[in-house]
Amino acid sequence: MILAKYYYSIGLKNKKISENLKEFLEENYPKYKHFRKTWDDTVESIVRKAKRYPLYENDGVWITQSELDKIEELKTKTMRRVMFTILCLAKLGNLRNDKNNGWVNNDRKEIYTLARVNCSVAERNFKIGDLKDLGYLQLAKKNGNLSVRVTFIDNDGKKVLFISDFRELGYEYLKYCGENFIRCQDCGILVRGNKAGTRKRCNNCEGYTRQDTKIIVCADCGKQFRVNSHNTKTTRCADCYEKYRRDRKLETQRQRRKNTQMKSEPLKDDLKITAKK
Repeated sequence: MILAKYYYSIGLKNKKISENLKEFLEENYPKYKHFRKTWDDTVESIVRKAKRYPLYENDGVWITQSELDKIEELKTKTMRRVMFTILCLAKLGNLRNDKNNGWVNNDRKEIYTLARVNCSVAERNFKIGDLKDLGYLQLAKKNGNLSVRVTFIDNDGKKVLFISDFRELGYEYLKYCGENFIRCQDCGILVRGNKAGTRKRCNNCEGYTRQDTKIIVCADCGKQFRVNSHNTKTTRCADCYEKYRRDRKLETQRQRRKNTQMKSEPLKDDLKITAKK
């Protein structure tokens, strides 16, 4: 959807946007060729909706002194990290939609992952419940709706901390609290620094470049094509795979007909014997 919005914003027509999206899927999503019809319908739906929701861009959100002071009142560092993460997501939601009013619709597993807090599903819910009882959060009234609303957002207070990277919100709070964190020189993600102060990169960027795709040779026609680097099952290109599936289906049908005939022949012989008797 974001890519479709971008193409629409630079003046492309629906047909060209659709072609570009399908080309993008072809190059970057190995399973696209197996579910082409379903994806093509989805692409057409996305293209029709793209112009309804304009593309937006923002640099980040400001966290004010009063908001940080309110979070600091929580007893444990874990609770403070979770609340800080929810606050950042709420303020980002408010930038996207001026009627959002502090609501956060992210999955709770995602929230705790961003906060860098490991706990069970039950503990996640208990912590959210505690924040609600303390007046930090408001829960949705509808049963089954896990959205929460931050109640202490203060956009008029003194701006203290600017958050422009939402990948490691828990670490962003710990860095603000003075703990040893650095930003990777290559990708910019926040990671723990070392005691010597010599660390410059994250694990993903240190010493190797991660390959998202790889090139393999088709087992039938010998054509080279690109697949996801984790794909260990694909051995044929899209065209050869379709031919392989058709041939296999025909062979299965032939084998079934043969088995059916073999089962029916003894029955005919039995009928002849019975008739003679």
